[in-house]
Amino acid sequence: MFDSLEIIKENSHEDASLRLQELIGKFIQDNEKFSLGLSGGSTPRFFYQNFANTYQENSDISLWTIDDRHVPINDEISNQRMINEIFSKTKMKILELQFNENPNMSADEYSKLVLSNIQNFNSAILGVGDDGHIASLFPNTTAMNNKSIGFVANEVNILSKWRITSTFELLSNIENVYLLVTGENKSDILKEIGKDNGLPVNQLIKHRKKTVLVTDQKI
Repeated sequence: MFDSLEIIKENSHEDASLRLQELIGKFIQDNEKFSLGLSGGSTPRFFYQNFANTYQENSDISLWTIDDRHVPINDEISNQRMINEIFSKTKMKILELQFNENPNMSADEYSKLVLSNIQNFNSAILGVGDDGHIASLFPNTTAMNNKSIGFVANEVNILSKWRITSTFELLSNIENVYLLVTGENKSDILKEIGKDNGLPVNQLIKHRKKTVLVTDQKI
């Protein structure tokens, strides 16, 4: 197990989500401006809804999208659509990922938007796929080798041909990265987290001084 990995175990998905909000809340208090990177999927939805309710009047929080499928924003599989639905009624600043016909152009424009609006990347929430992918950094895809700080297009051919994803370098430079991994269906991949096995999640952990795993499963 990597020394840089801290594991927090809670009794349920809801408890894990509330613990995560408690951890992030401490950093919000300490920062006049706060940025939070958001992932997609169903796992963080409970956290997002509680976070939106708690901090709905806080206009000093900026939200950016860690990765998304390169689909129209009204598509049901769009991460940005979910983020907008939950946070659009709050005063938080949503840095919205827009989609052009060319995925590389979409990635370039989002890099410019995020990097020009955020000086300090305070926190980010990541899920972990069954294959160990984080963001849209899937094993054996070209984005795995990109050394830039920003966003790139990555061809994955899973639900959509292209994804827009944060690079390893961007994720490595975030002050606090939290892996929210809950549910019995994640028990197998949880056994692989923290090992030197080349999985994307473990490559990130190796390159960071500290990463926090919040789960409801026994490891």
